[in-house]
Amino acid sequence: MKKIAFLFLIYDKINNEELWNIFFNNIDINKYNIYIHYKYKYNTKLKYFDNYKLNNNLCIETKYADISIIKAQNVLLKEALKDQNNAHFIFLSGACIPFQRFDYIYNFLNSNKSYFNLSALDQIIPRAKNAL
Repeated sequence: MKKIAFLFLIYDKINNEELWNIFFNNIDINKYNIYIHYKYKYNTKLKYFDNYKLNNNLCIETKYADISIIKAQNVLLKEALKDQNNAHFIFLSGACIPFQRFDYIYNFLNSNKSYFNLSALDQIIPRAKNAL
């Protein structure tokens, strides 16, 4: 069964943890994994998702607009890739909230597609000029 890996990059908490708990409520655990990388080592306890935090020794301190953010994402991705059933990887911050039900997202994602918006340069430049 394919899984979605939800990769949280947080400071010390998930701002809307209650909403995420509702989002995952009554969902088959075989459809998803949660991985949480936290910035601060003092490690505030999460109400619902504490068991999904990466081990303290895996988390690295991150800085705003720094390569450390990419390194932290790579740590999350490396952990998620250990489960071969993870077919999709969704990066989230501690401030993100779910706007769709889990089943909608699960059924919408297609393993044959990338969900990055990659446009040819000639498509981007005219739009940028028109915006000025």
